[in-house]
Amino acid sequence: MAFTEYLPDYENITALVAEKSASLKASRGLSDLLGFGLGIVRTRLAKDPRRYRDYGPYWWALKSLLNDKILDYGKQSDPMTATIYKGRTPVETLVLADEFRNAYIAKYFIYTNQLVLDGETGEFWTLFDSEMELLPPIV
Repeated sequence: MAFTEYLPDYENITALVAEKSASLKASRGLSDLLGFGLGIVRTRLAKDPRRYRDYGPYWWALKSLLNDKILDYGKQSDPMTATIYKGRTPVETLVLADEFRNAYIAKYFIYTNQLVLDGETGEFWTLFDSEMELLPPIV
C-alpha cells in the first residue's frame, strides 16, 4: 500500500504548534502543550475508548506518546503507519493527530475505522486496536 492521503503537513505544522502553544499560555497560563493535550486525549478515551478511531492513521504514533507519557494503552502497534503518520516531534504528532480528529469528526460517522490511505488504488485501510476495543468506558 502506498500512503498518499492525510499525510503530515510539515509545511504548516510549525506555525500551528506555535499558535496552539501561545493560545494555551494566554488562556490557561500553561506552557506544556504536549502534556496538556495528552491529558485531554486521555479524558476523551476514558469516556469512550473506541473514540481512538477519531485519530485515524495518527492513532499508532499518538498511542506510543500516550504510553510513554500518560497511561499504558497496550503494546499493539502498526509500526509502518506510525512511522509515516507522525510529526517530527512529539508535540507535532499530537497536533497532527488532533487536526486529523477535527477533520474526521466533520466528515465521518463516529467509529468509522476504514479509510482510504492510498488514493491511487482506493484501497481501504482498517484501524483496529483490539486493546482499545476491549476497554470499558470510565463513567
